Amino acid sequence: MWPFRKKDSETARRKAIGRARKLSDGLEKRLQIIPPEGVPLNIRLAPLGQRLGAQVVDTLVTFIGAAIFVALFAMSFSTSWNLISVVAALTFFLIRIPYYIISELVWNGRTLAKRWLGLRVVSVDGRSLSAHQIVVRNIMKEIEFFLPLTYALAGPSQHWSFSATAWLWLLVLLIVPWRNKHNKRIGDIIANTAVIMDPKPVLLNDLVSTIAMKPGVTTDARFVFSSGQLDEYGRFELQVLEKVLRSSAKSTSGTWAKQQQYLKEIVERIVQKIDYEEQIETKDHRLFLEAFYSAQREHLERRKLLGDAREDKYFKEEKTGEETS
Repeated sequence: MWPFRKKDSETARRKAIGRARKLSDGLEKRLQIIPPEGVPLNIRLAPLGQRLGAQVVDTLVTFIGAAIFVALFAMSFSTSWNLISVVAALTFFLIRIPYYIISELVWNGRTLAKRWLGLRVVSVDGRSLSAHQIVVRNIMKEIEFFLPLTYALAGPSQHWSFSATAWLWLLVLLIVPWRNKHNKRIGDIIANTAVIMDPKPVLLNDLVSTIAMKPGVTTDARFVFSSGQLDEYGRFELQVLEKVLRSSAKSTSGTWAKQQQYLKEIVERIVQKIDYEEQIETKDHRLFLEAFYSAQREHLERRKLLGDAREDKYFKEEKTGEETS
């Protein structure tokens, strides 16, 4: 009976993981953008709740600006309430449109609220956000949101059918981004834009600094390389070695033996290539590679300053062949 119980528990565990992944995918939608460089970027889309919050904050900002102007107008001129209402509506409109367009142009797809909440408007085609896209999506916002909201809040001043139609229109507009794959409203669909979470740049620790900060390790003193030995490899091999060192640092207990064998093979190739005379013990393989990486990087950076950067290990042969021909 025990094997069946173990199998059943493993199946249940896998189903639970699958359900959790589906839930995570549903709550966190992503957008793949391919910029002109051709490297796909998977970016987290802005949740609808945060987009709604940003819209509320931006509306309050423009409303406060319009209210200040209207208050100054009312104190300066003795006018009727109807005229003040007209001036208020017109002022709110004239402040709102330039606010969204100019702020997204100046701050590259962000308004005050989007900057505060970490949101950004981007072009889905991977190119820079154009002025045309910004104007189109914000003009459509008037038709999608502000115009029906005005009719919906007008209340007794109009026929009930106008208010009902406006509320129905607002409900439909809330359903569109909710059901859309990329949380796009109609303006985003027309302008080919999307609102994303502004990605925070995260840089990996410098591998040379990481090696130097290891307690009790002085690789420079143990392994010394001549300029001739460091000339055997170029920038490409250095990048490959960096990937190897980073991946081996993340190895688990199950892959540790394979990683050690892999490091051994790399050490043997480097030793043979550069004619390194000392014998490298198994326990020192990684230390040797770290020391060689640090020395190789410093050497290539120094050569680059002299205008003689080496691309890879075939650089010398290709250069010699060009000079001969």
